Amino acid sequence: MTNASTLGYFNSAQALADYAEVLLYIKKNYHAEQSPVIVLGGSYGGILASWFRLKYPRVALGALASSAPILNFDNITPQTGYDAIVTKDYKVRNVY
Repeated sequence: MTNASTLGYFNSAQALADYAEVLLYIKKNYHAEQSPVIVLGGSYGGILASWFRLKYPRVALGALASSAPILNFDNITPQTGYDAIVTKDYKVRNVY
């Protein structure tokens, strides 16, 4: 970034607001007001899709989040939670 004064706008809340503005603009200017919108994404994009649906339910009819670590935040999921689940599954399914 060449202009540090706009760095504060570089966050997920601003990204969601930008997406909402773009979608509303498209719906209005392309005569698609009655067209449903479903947002989707994978990984970080999946988190954004989920958050978008929660924050802007009147803009998006639904959301599809693929491989989105929605609960992978401090104080929500233990840091070793994923490893523990995969290890347990491997032990249960291991045929060797």
